[in-house]
Amino acid sequence: MTKTGRRFIACTLLGLGLALAPSAQAQTTPSSSGVGDPVERARVHYERGLQLFNEENYDAALFEFERAYELAPSYKILYNMGRIQRQQNNYAAALRSYARYLKEGGTGIPPERKAEVEKEVAVLRPRTAEITVIVNIDGADVNSDDIPVCTATIESSCVGKSPLASPIVVNPGRHKITGVKTGYASATSLVSVVGSDKITVKLELVSLTQPKEYQNPWTIPMVVGWSATGAAAITGGIFSILAVKAKDDQQNKLNTFGSTQSDLSDARDKTKTLSTVSDILWITTGVFALASGYMTIRWLGARHPSGEREPGAAPPAAELHVTPAGAFGTF
Repeated sequence: MTKTGRRFIACTLLGLGLALAPSAQAQTTPSSSGVGDPVERARVHYERGLQLFNEENYDAALFEFERAYELAPSYKILYNMGRIQRQQNNYAAALRSYARYLKEGGTGIPPERKAEVEKEVAVLRPRTAEITVIVNIDGADVNSDDIPVCTATIESSCVGKSPLASPIVVNPGRHKITGVKTGYASATSLVSVVGSDKITVKLELVSLTQPKEYQNPWTIPMVVGWSATGAAAITGGIFSILAVKAKDDQQNKLNTFGSTQSDLSDARDKTKTLSTVSDILWITTGVFALASGYMTIRWLGARHPSGEREPGAAPPAAELHVTPAGAFGTF
């Protein structure tokens, strides 16, 4: 910042500080700390900020001016804050201060000052970017670079909860946009922007109390059981066909003149072996079918939500009954 610029701002701030100071008649109990009198406290912060500004400690000076504005709001303060932020190359902050200055000052701003600020706004706007934030949950706190968005928007009466009323105004660079709400996992998006960018960021907050999708514990055992039953039945059927064919071959050898005892013995052994394997497979199929039926009954008892039972609840007791007429289950 040039010496002329510093003097200009210093004179403006000093004049504003004097304007905000209480009259001599009103100062019945002067206090260096200004405790209890917002205007007096604002004046103290102005004087301190002016001193820091003359020392070129712009960051500390800006904090003092912001505190003075909180104590005794005046649109004139916003103009001075904007000039300092502009010198710091904080384009977004300067644009916000100038925009609020024009809005709050209204017709009270001198025409030449208004023209000056509008010209400065026209220069600053292309040097900033706008981020429109869309959150899937209403009422979520939205932060820009870990700072509530109310300090990052042009609107002075911003509500920093979704849905946001206006885009976030930021400087060129990389920014972290975060959505936070109690009972939900926070969502974060990292974006990089340059001047004049207008982008949209969507944040998806996931409920921490939402029940997980229910998985029936009997689904896999039931599927495996019926698969094994089907495989055993198919294999048993194949061996049954081979056993029947072997028996036919054996009968043909018995009816064929000249068949040797060895040929007949081999045919008989083959038929016996195939028949035995076939019987074992059919018995295995029956056992698998009974087990699969039991698991199916358990699966039906534990199903959700078609069974209208809460996830994790113990399934009702199931029984498998085997009678000469067949097998059946109750649950």
